Amino acid sequence: MFSSKKYRQQIDNLGLDGMEIEVTSIKRAMAILDDLDDYEKVLIKIRYNIRSDVRSIRLEYMEKVQEMEESHQGLFGRKKSTDQIIKEKKAIIKDRNIKIAAYDIVENMVDDYLSQIADARRYIRGSIKKRVG
Repeated sequence: MFSSKKYRQQIDNLGLDGMEIEVTSIKRAMAILDDLDDYEKVLIKIRYNIRSDVRSIRLEYMEKVQEMEESHQGLFGRKKSTDQIIKEKKAIIKDRNIKIAAYDIVENMVDDYLSQIADARRYIRGSIKKRVG
């Protein structure tokens, strides 16, 4: 499982920010389409990995909540109060949500890039059709 920063770094390494699409010839347009296909495959793989990591995080925290619910023992063998149990659950859930939020931001970036790739692909195909006639 990677951290959300690692996924963000992988996306930055693709070099998609500020990428300009100039369709000067059909050959160049086809090359750009090939590049876009490669970027799309990588982004889809990153999104898949992010979703897998989020599922793992949810399972991990679900297990923590279950363990906490099963251990009703407080200090000196006394039973924990309901308020204390609820407070601990809320803390665990809050921690989980903060961790998942970082992954959600990166997944939204991936979705935005995939949408931009689809738009660029439509633009390039339209440009090719205009040139070919």
